[in-house]
Amino acid sequence: MARHHHAHGNSDPEHRSGEHWPARMPAPDAHEGGESTWEQWQEASRRLDFAFAPTEPSGQMPLSTGGALADDSDVATRHHLLNAHSLMVVARRNNRVCPRPTLWAELYRQLGGERHPEIQAPPVQAWLWPQLSGLQKRLRFREYVEWAERHGRLDQIARFMRALEEADWEHMGES
Repeated sequence: MARHHHAHGNSDPEHRSGEHWPARMPAPDAHEGGESTWEQWQEASRRLDFAFAPTEPSGQMPLSTGGALADDSDVATRHHLLNAHSLMVVARRNNRVCPRPTLWAELYRQLGGERHPEIQAPPVQAWLWPQLSGLQKRLRFREYVEWAERHGRLDQIARFMRALEEADWEHMGES
């Protein structure tokens, strides 16, 4: 036998369905601006850096920076292998992030960065460097490599990178 809530004078949806629905849906508190928001962003950025496993060497690229990237005798092979991706494989080796600040500033100078407004100056200021995560620095360095690829300057960055010792690189988790 069907029950008619209207007949009993009860048209409340809560009573019709037998379910309880809150009068208001809970909503998270919203916070805008302020130091706490920036601190939360920095902490989330740090956690993101640690969430990713250390960069592993690729089985597709040789472990040394020699070989096709260093051999000037086989220009066709070198240009086939020399691209932004292959240079970033080298740049990420051993969990590297980017060159140390003074060396990165030198690369900027060598590329004539002050004459190319599309190349951002490296984030090497003493107040800015520790504020950026390793991932943010690596992405900025990648912008340099991609710019060099678009402007036919990959050889220059490859020579610069070959001249760096391992201690000349910042590594994930060092800052």
